[in-house]
Parts: sequence; structure tokens; C-alpha cells
Amino acid sequence: MFVKNLFHLVKHEFSLEMKQKHFISSIVLYIVSTIFVCSLSFTSISETTIWNALFWIIILFSLTNAISKSFLNENSDKQLFLYTIINPRVLILSKILYNLVLSILLVLLSFFIFNFFIQSDGLSDINYNLFLLAVLLGSMSLSSTLTMVSAIASKTNNNIGILSILAFPILIPSLLLSIQFSNLAINGGTADMAGQFIVFLSLINLLIIILSFLLFPYLWRE
Repeated sequence: MFVKNLFHLVKHEFSLEMKQKHFISSIVLYIVSTIFVCSLSFTSISETTIWNALFWIIILFSLTNAISKSFLNENSDKQLFLYTIINPRVLILSKILYNLVLSILLVLLSFFIFNFFIQSDGLSDINYNLFLLAVLLGSMSLSSTLTMVSAIASKTNNNIGILSILAFPILIPSLLLSIQFSNLAINGGTADMAGQFIVFLSLINLLIIILSFLLFPYLWRE
């Protein structure tokens, strides 16, 4: 029953998104326009660390804009209705799963557009498989954290302000690990060298999901 409800809720999230295509379109437009504006200043970056840092800045703000509406757009009537018929643990896991898929798609789109508009001379040694893994693990960690913070912020009067204040310090460990991991991949690192980054990012993802699973029912009850 738990898995069945989880599947239906994830499906429901996708169906709602299809009915509100303007939101996804606005996020994609934000990504394209941001990268294009950056490309007007420089079409090539010699330092791979600067290229990587700029890429993750775009990812951070794109995912924040995309995931912030997870709970912020739901009115009190809808929340009360969901509370009466759905296990809150199923609800938070469905939000996390949906946002994971959404973030992965947006990050991959951002990478291809960013790499097309802004080149770096140092990318000749990049380990694409390892870089892709770094981007996926990093985006998953950011999206799961933002989902839980969005749930907390939705219970306050100043939703957007609280989201920004809470999210930034919590996201710093995941962001630092993701940047270091992707820098290693760009410089031709191997999977053996990246073992600690893979473990730490995976543990952060697991920890956020477990905390959301345990704590969200108490938050939802309020």
C-alpha cells in the first residue's frame, strides 16, 4: 500500500507539472538566459576551476527556483485534504523523488547548454563519466535538501525569505563536496581517487531522506 500510494503521488506530481508547462518553461528560459548572459562576457574560460564554479552557481539558483514551489504553492485547504487521506511519509518521499527527477533533467540540460556556450581549454582531460556522477550526486543532494527546507518554510508567513535563510547554510557541505568532486573529474581524476566524495555525497543524500521520513510527520501535523 505504501509503494502504491507513493507511485500515485509521484504520477500526480508529473501530471500537475504537465498542466502547468509555463513553470518548467520559465525555469528552462532562466537557465538559457543566464548562461547566454555569461557567454556575452566570456566565450572561453582558461581556468577550469572558474568554469566549474560558475557552472555550480547556475545549478544552485536554477534548482532553488525549481524546487522552492514544492510546498510553497499549496494552500491550507489542499494541505488539510492531503493530511486526512495520505500518510505524510509517503507525501514527503513522493516530493523528494519527483524533485530528484526534475533536478537531474535540469542539471543535464544546464551542462549541455553551458558547455556549448562557454568553453574551457582545460576540459580536454575531463573524465566525463566521473563528472556526470559528480553532477548527479550533487544535484540529488541539493534537491532533497531543498525539498525538506521548502516543507519547513511553507509553515511560516515569510516563505521565500525563510527558504533562502535556511537553505544556504544547509547546502554548503553538499555544494563544497560537489564542486571538489567535479573539479577532480575535470582534471582527469579516477573513480579510486573520488571514493571519499562518492561516499560522503551518498551519505548526505541518505541522511536527508531519513530525516525527512522521520521528522516530516511532526511538521505536517502542525
